[in-house]
Amino acid sequence: MMTEDQLGQFIDEHFRRDLFRLETRERYNVESDGDDLGRFLRGEREPAAPGKAEWLEHVRRESRAGLVSRRVNVLRAPLSDYQRYECEWGYTYLVDAGEQIRILDLSHRSDDGGIRAIGDFFLIDNAHALRMIYDDNDRFVGAEPASPVEIAQYRQVADAAWTLAEPFASWWASHPEHHRGRAVA
Repeated sequence: MMTEDQLGQFIDEHFRRDLFRLETRERYNVESDGDDLGRFLRGEREPAAPGKAEWLEHVRRESRAGLVSRRVNVLRAPLSDYQRYECEWGYTYLVDAGEQIRILDLSHRSDDGGIRAIGDFFLIDNAHALRMIYDDNDRFVGAEPASPVEIAQYRQVADAAWTLAEPFASWWASHPEHHRGRAVA
């Protein structure tokens, strides 16, 4: 199983064209968020985690270099506080930086075609799939490489999720019920 650092190194070594990420969880308990979730819930205006600006610049550099980062978040209303935070203070900034993000909203669907069952993963250049493992407290435990035989299944799920999902900007604009009600001055 890969640690977070090993995962980052693996992606850096193998990502040459297309990086796909499927997110299926209602919450991610990650140190890089700092106190931003708390700040978001208190109604503050913008994120403060120091690593966010650095990460957004990383995304911009990759986008300018022609690398395509895609993400699909599978969710269902009502959104958790974390999902609302992720959309408003994460995806909004990431899309502006060049990441392609889509939402697969299952609120009015009875079936997701098995997409959620596979869980979170990365698919790198359609050649490497990494299952993301989390503990009961939503903390990242590690990443497991999928076997070469399993890669086709991950490609199919990634293609299906991407096709079924809606671009984040249009989904977010059409769902103001998920936006914060106010920001403090």
